[in-house]
Amino acid sequence: MTLEERLTKHVAELTWEDLPDGARDSVSKMLIDTAGVMLAGLKSQECRNLLSKYNSWGGAEESSVAGSNKRLPATAASFLGGVFAHWWEWDDTHDKSGVHASAVIFPALLAAAEANKIDEGDASGREFVAATVAAFDVACQIGSSLLPCYYHNGVMRTGVPGHIGAAAGAARLLGLGEEGILSAMGIAAEQAGLSRQPLADRVNGKNILCGLAAGQAIHSAFAAQAGIKGSPNFLSGVYGLNATFAEGNADLEKGLSELGKKFSVTETSIKLYPSCRSTHPGLDLTFDMMADEPELANRVDTIEVRTSKIVNELVGSPFKPGEDPRVAAQFSIPYTQSVALKRGKIALSDFDPAQVTTDNAVLEMAKRVSVKTRTEEGPGANWWRPYTVKMNLVDGSIREKSVTALKGSLARPLTMEEQQSKLDEAGKDMLSPAQLEALADASRNIGTHGIGPVTKIMREAEIGQ
Repeated sequence: MTLEERLTKHVAELTWEDLPDGARDSVSKMLIDTAGVMLAGLKSQECRNLLSKYNSWGGAEESSVAGSNKRLPATAASFLGGVFAHWWEWDDTHDKSGVHASAVIFPALLAAAEANKIDEGDASGREFVAATVAAFDVACQIGSSLLPCYYHNGVMRTGVPGHIGAAAGAARLLGLGEEGILSAMGIAAEQAGLSRQPLADRVNGKNILCGLAAGQAIHSAFAAQAGIKGSPNFLSGVYGLNATFAEGNADLEKGLSELGKKFSVTETSIKLYPSCRSTHPGLDLTFDMMADEPELANRVDTIEVRTSKIVNELVGSPFKPGEDPRVAAQFSIPYTQSVALKRGKIALSDFDPAQVTTDNAVLEMAKRVSVKTRTEEGPGANWWRPYTVKMNLVDGSIREKSVTALKGSLARPLTMEEQQSKLDEAGKDMLSPAQLEALADASRNIGTHGIGPVTKIMREAEIGQ
């Protein structure tokens, strides 16, 4: 059996009964989180403009879109959902692969389920959960296999495997069998690969990449449903993903060896802060140190962060607001460290362009934050770990702390109260507190009631009506 066939069989045959409670619960947690960050996306004018444009075009009333009482074609709903979910850099991350799985998978699978009218009742809910778990496995295990090669080739990590995983899950929910699921993944692989250049340029075009992957995933599934054949050797073929994105160096056999044994959705981290995940270890450390010493913020002269070369290159440069201050700020250790120190929190408002460019106290402190590449690579080192924050105080004393596990990760999971707090912050001004509580409850009970209650509440958001 080829690797591609093993993936296909996993997607087609995985059932609710095969899943441990942890995997089922993780789907609910990730759905709550994704619903919240979708709502948060709608607080931006750009996302509202997109929603207005697609609403004006209309089309087949197949699938729900957050913030609209209209249904749109599944491809449009999937694209918009992916854009909204990734807009604020607040969506979850599978730490081992770096894939923003939920921002692609949930928009695509919600749209597919509604398009195929399987959005109500326990049977549909359990099918949705199983398809979601399988989609995560495809996306994250392919993603882990292709690292680090395709990242260094300038490809957005989510754009290759996320697209394929979402296509696989959507194909299953459209009722396609193994042949159709394999074709959907092959068709997705034909298109896979999204450029990281928008990130290099610090422009918000970066934030539509998950939407592009989610929309194309639905296109891939529909094409397979129509009888179009995708490559059956999309991973291992002469021009497959291993050859084209990893120069043949990916250990796909090892990467896919845990199919059905470990479930990637349980290894996915929820982001506590609306910024690049690579800034989060330093934020955790700074908030921990400030909790230990409430007056610490007033005594700091300079901050030195030590992390990996890849993180330093991504988010360690001296802060410059540039053409898009929001994106620049979200991908800056100096800026986020300064905000944490000066404001004692990190919120969406901290990345409003006006906030980014006008707070002189934050901007001046950011100049006193430096990032250095660590030289030690001891046991357990990975793309960011270990991560150290050293604060030099005005009296000459030093505070220093390191971290090896992030808040929101499997090692340091958020409590139910912390997750509800994030949902409340993300969804405020979009839904009432009672609606947000109902949204969380509906997400936790999709195995019983299906996704219908979730999508109904999302359509009630106060925008675009």
